[in-house]
Formats: sequence, structure tokens, C-alpha cells
Amino acid sequence: MTKEEFNYLTKSPKNRIRNTDMATIRKLQKKFPYCEIIYNLSLLQAELTNDINFTEILATCAVHSSSRQNLFKLMNSRIKVVKQKTTNQNSYLFEDWLKDSTLTKTKNQQTILVQEDVTNSIQDNDHLTTETLAKIYVEQGHYERAIQAYEILCLKYPKKSGFFANQIKNIKTS
Repeated sequence: MTKEEFNYLTKSPKNRIRNTDMATIRKLQKKFPYCEIIYNLSLLQAELTNDINFTEILATCAVHSSSRQNLFKLMNSRIKVVKQKTTNQNSYLFEDWLKDSTLTKTKNQQTILVQEDVTNSIQDNDHLTTETLAKIYVEQGHYERAIQAYEILCLKYPKKSGFFANQIKNIKTS
């Protein structure tokens, strides 16, 4: 392939890729392994020929693509992507969002999901209990939680159960 053929091909690749075979594109990929345009051409060729390796070619092309938006536009030229411009009148500060009740109204399903996430985040996880966490509970004055943490640690680490039992005793006496 000459420079003129390559330039001609890149000016309107969707229309002109039909005349190019995949072997030529692969030779160009080997010669210029970091050229994004060549990977885009191979993707277009694979799409036109319904290549069985289309998903692998798409993945390779995505890795070599500098912009996934450009790749999307290349594959979906019929779809127009419109960027919305925000004006100062429509832009909200975080505090405005908190105050504006119309922005905080959500569907019941979303509210339930958020409430479930909140309850999951405040639950104690026994598998996450450590000695450091127990010490933090003691320092913060959460003695019941500290005792519970040391009891869990007694079960997790039976060799140190005597040490943890002493810690529990110290908490109860203080």
C-alpha cells in the first residue's frame, strides 16, 4: 500500500474499506503497531465482513484508541452524540442541591435501595474484626462493641484467647 492509497483510505474509511483486504491491514499493523487509524480500519473491515473475531478486534482497537467516544462515533455514524452545555443559571452548587426538594425526590425503589445500602454499611462484619478495631472501640468509649470484638477475636485466634480474655476483663473492670 502506498502513501496515497493509505491517505485516500483514511479520508472516508467506511466507503473505501471494501476495496482493501484484511491481509494488507494486518501488514500495516505489524509495521506500525501504535497507529490508531490502522486499528480502526481493521475494525471497520471486520464489521463489514462479519469477521468471526470481531470482538477480539474490537477489544484490541479499544486498547489502541485514544478516545472511546471517537471509536463509538466510528462504529455508530448514524447516531449523533450531542454534548449538553451547562449555563450558569442551570448549574447547581452542592448546597443548592441539598436545599432544593425537587432534586431530592426519587422513586420508591431507588429510596429503598439507598436505605438498604445504608443499613449494610453500618452493620458490623465479623470477618473484618481486628485487634486494632477493638482498641479503637475502647478509645472511643464503645465498650460493648469492644467486648464483642474481643470475643470474636477469641474465636478467630484461639492461641491468643487468653490475651483477649484479659482485655475483656480490663474493659469490664474499668
